[in-house]
Amino acid sequence: MASVLLVDDDMGWLGSLGVAIAAEGYIVRTATDGEHALSLAEAAPPDVVVTDCAMPGLNGVGLIRVMLSDPKLAQIPVILISDSRRRPSVPCACFMSKPFPVLALLRQLKVVERRRRGGKHSLLGAAVNHFSRIR
Repeated sequence: MASVLLVDDDMGWLGSLGVAIAAEGYIVRTATDGEHALSLAEAAPPDVVVTDCAMPGLNGVGLIRVMLSDPKLAQIPVILISDSRRRPSVPCACFMSKPFPVLALLRQLKVVERRRRGGKHSLLGAAVNHFSRIR
C-alpha cells in the first residue's frame, strides 16, 4: 500500500481529500504546513507528497526546495496544487490548479505510483520525464 503525505492549511480541503485518497487504499498522513510535513517526511518518508503552494510559514514551493536538498527526500515525487494557474518554477511530478475534480488527483496518484514502481520516481526525474497540467 502506497503512502501519501497530504499538506494544506485548509482543514476542510485536507479532510475531504484525505478521506477520498484513503478510500482508494492509500495510507494518508496530513500536515497543515510545510514544517510539519517536513518532520513527518523525515521520520517516515512517504511514497508521494501532495502539497498546496500557498501556506503560512514553509509553503509548498519551499517544501519542495528543502526536499530536493535532502538526499533522503529528493526522490519522493510531489504533486503540487495551487489556486493559481501559473506553475511555480520548481520541479514536481504534476501541477494541478484548484479547483479540480478529486478523480483527477486520484488518477495522478496512480500515474505517480506506476512511475515510482517503474524506477522513474525522483522528484526532478518525474518532472523531466513527464509533465502534467490539470485545470
